[in-house]
Amino acid sequence: MRVGAFRAAACLALSAASMAGCGERPRTTGGPDTIAAARVDSAAGPDSIPEERPDTIRVQPPDSATISLGLLPAPSDPEVGGESGSLGERAVFAPRSQRWFMARPVDSVLAMDIGRIDGGVGTTDAARAAFDRMVVALSPVQAGMTFTLHASAGPAATRVTGFRLSGRRIVALLDAPFPAAPPTALPIEWRGNPAMPLAAGTPRRCDPGDGAAIESAVARYAPADSEALSVLRGCFGKFRAMIAIRPRSITPETVERVVLVRADGTTRSGKLRDLSYPLHELLATLDLDRDGTDEIVVHSFRPAMETWAALRMTDSVTFTRFASGFTIEKR
Repeated sequence: MRVGAFRAAACLALSAASMAGCGERPRTTGGPDTIAAARVDSAAGPDSIPEERPDTIRVQPPDSATISLGLLPAPSDPEVGGESGSLGERAVFAPRSQRWFMARPVDSVLAMDIGRIDGGVGTTDAARAAFDRMVVALSPVQAGMTFTLHASAGPAATRVTGFRLSGRRIVALLDAPFPAAPPTALPIEWRGNPAMPLAAGTPRRCDPGDGAAIESAVARYAPADSEALSVLRGCFGKFRAMIAIRPRSITPETVERVVLVRADGTTRSGKLRDLSYPLHELLATLDLDRDGTDEIVVHSFRPAMETWAALRMTDSVTFTRFASGFTIEKR
């Protein structure tokens, strides 16, 4: 047995037992994240001063499972020749360390973004067969695998049924219907085989705060004609609403404003860490780990590119990307 395969098997065993020793810290199933002792934050103005340091939130894996695609048996030196080999030279798949993906409807079918390919693929039966052989040989995601789709109504299991192209993206088709009235994308998770169970119990929810004060604070941020504004209401530590104001014209110099509204209606600035995407449309909130702190789904923009992403709080004013997909390149 190869060393890598032995380590993968060992880690999979540990994930079901102690959840430790495989590169991620364990987390107690079903318990909320521990918020570190917070400084008293008495800022009453529209935004905090730039020098004000954020309180910290203890960041842990989203649940107690130490799971990644790297724990799957690796193909034994796959050989891809002919037309399949040519396609493989132009294709890039999700790394085997990846666990989180994004799902969207593709021609009315739920699909998950797993990679990209430069150039096209022919429409003949032979070209389609070559594409399928290339995916089987090179992709860590294979037909029959089960994933967990996270939606506002709760998590749902879905199975990979096949593959196709959507623009430059290689997508895995799924057998679950897309939720009714959803945002345009949702995070989807690999939880091992068999799937690691989700934390039991009722999700913890936050005090909604002073609704009138929160709505009054949101109303103060009317955008200019050259700006677009989006708002999410949810549980973000001590905050109950988030506002993103972005320029409609996207250039390398454009920046957005992110405002977080506390339960009492006071505000301060926030930040979305989304790699090289500086502008965002806020789409949805989801409490994936049932800890009372919402994650967010966004539509991300940069010059000549856009994508969809999911972000979680990594300190009391910062959200950081943990999943993305369906990148569109505008050339």
